[in-house]
Amino acid sequence: MKYKKGYTTTAMAILLLCIAAIAACDNGYDCELNNTSYNNIGFYTIEDGKEQPYAYPAPLSVSLMINGEDRVMINHITDAGEVQLPMSYTQDCDTVVFHYEDNLCDSLYIDHTNNPYYQSMECGTLMFHQIEGVKHTNMWIEKATIENKNVNFEGNENIKIYFYK
Repeated sequence: MKYKKGYTTTAMAILLLCIAAIAACDNGYDCELNNTSYNNIGFYTIEDGKEQPYAYPAPLSVSLMINGEDRVMINHITDAGEVQLPMSYTQDCDTVVFHYEDNLCDSLYIDHTNNPYYQSMECGTLMFHQIEGVKHTNMWIEKATIENKNVNFEGNENIKIYFYK
């Protein structure tokens, strides 16, 4: 089959135009698809004076107190060694409730500041947090410490909870 010179040039021009149009669609902005920074809480125990990672063996549910209501975030997990939870944009203290077997529970109170971060006009404003302090009840939690104050998209462990063994 023979092609006329005009058709080949036109087809090549259309192909180049399509490639240029597709390349022009990329705006160059790398906006975060998940724009929520999560508080990473690791579970530990102390055995023979040494810190050991701990997987809570029994079913565990974790909830957040939001506007005075208990909202379940994680329901009946077993062998959990950590949890990731969103932080409040509107409050300076988050209350995390750990529900154990037999209707027992512990509360973790996380004081924090909210730091808006303007990324760009296209991506909008993101919210990072800085943990200022942590308190807890003592049903099964022996102590809680701040490992990394900055809660952002990096995924670092922010709080360590030490359970009684």
